[in-house]
Amino acid sequence: MDQTVDFLTEDFSAEVEAKIPEYVDPVKKDKSKLSDALEKLLVLEKKTRLAADQKSTTMLAIAIVTLCKDCGDWKQLGEHIQLLCKRRAQLKRVIQSVVQESMKFLDDTPDQDSKVSLIEVLRVVSSGKMFVELERAQLTRKLCQIKEDAGEVAAAADLLQEVSVETIGSMDAREKLDFILEQMRLCLAKKDYIRTEIISKKVAAKHINKEEMQDLKLKYYRQLIELHSHNEAYLDVCKAYEAIYNTPSVQADEQQWREALAKAVIFVSLSPFDSEVSDLLERFKRDPKVELLPAFKQVLVDLTTHELISWPMSGAAQYEKHAEFQGDLKDKLTKELHRSVIRHNIRVCAKYYKRMTYQRLAELLQLDADTMESSLSDMVSTGQLSAKMDRCVGTVTFQKTPSPALVLNGWATDISQLLTLVDKTCHLINKENMTHGIA
Repeated sequence: MDQTVDFLTEDFSAEVEAKIPEYVDPVKKDKSKLSDALEKLLVLEKKTRLAADQKSTTMLAIAIVTLCKDCGDWKQLGEHIQLLCKRRAQLKRVIQSVVQESMKFLDDTPDQDSKVSLIEVLRVVSSGKMFVELERAQLTRKLCQIKEDAGEVAAAADLLQEVSVETIGSMDAREKLDFILEQMRLCLAKKDYIRTEIISKKVAAKHINKEEMQDLKLKYYRQLIELHSHNEAYLDVCKAYEAIYNTPSVQADEQQWREALAKAVIFVSLSPFDSEVSDLLERFKRDPKVELLPAFKQVLVDLTTHELISWPMSGAAQYEKHAEFQGDLKDKLTKELHRSVIRHNIRVCAKYYKRMTYQRLAELLQLDADTMESSLSDMVSTGQLSAKMDRCVGTVTFQKTPSPALVLNGWATDISQLLTLVDKTCHLINKENMTHGIA
């Protein structure tokens, strides 16, 4: 950051206050005198600028841009904005005031081209200047909205990515979060899912969970749902719905919390089973409000009970009703739910049996042998289950083969226990011998 300090050498306040009306008033009556008035104001501006008279220079700069705007000369406005901001030894406060004042004119532009041109000029003069980085970010967002409205979604997304909003110290937390969400939204519209995920990691939970951020929190998690649904990361989708469900504003609306809880249960049931999924299933099952959703309650009970589940399960129809995939993917939901039931049934079989035949396992799972073998292989390859398949004999062994290190540790433990018992036995024998010897 530039640490240069400008010291006032002469005060032109009185002269400026007198000259501005003298130069500006004639132009209001005759716009043809605009060029003459601007020339006189620039001459006076040079004097105040070189004297480091910040107040007077700011007044003159604002008078110049306002005069151009009042005359409707948008071309001259853009030229004089650049001229004022690029003049030698120009004061930071003057540049900031010019940019801020000119931004007020955006709603008064006669057409879209004039508006875009003015925004581009302001973005150019504010580029690389930290004291107007907030204004530049706001201008960029306005320009992105114009491009998006014109159908240039990809260009709008690329343009908004140029702004590193997380480094703008003058932007408040709410506006910063809203800006990041806008970046995510445009990336999703562009179908750039990788960049969307990168941007989403900029959002800190401690900020988004504040009470005043509830509307932005819901917007953020709905965007995450779209992202994770595309990636088929069902557990992450479940967590997003759980976060929505736990939001106070959603809890206050029965329709919203019913929908959020139902979808959280849907996606946790579709997730590959692990300790985290098991914890979520138990947590949802113990939630008092799930009693008001009997079909989903029953599914939670089925998936947390070590018993085989018949297909189709009772809650499948309700799941299809509440599904919210991108496009018409109801068949996919049914297929994923069936896969979850198969995985559950295989875990139940592994709990009660050490070895089974292909035929018996396929019969219990209500599957043909090929589908059963494929499902079992998927669970083994992803680490959800330990099993060995012997195709020649046609058997499945649900027993984890211990590693050599684990076997050696077991032997060492057994030998240690044996030596302890031998030592204790010898001690008792010696004690008895000594006792009888003394007697």
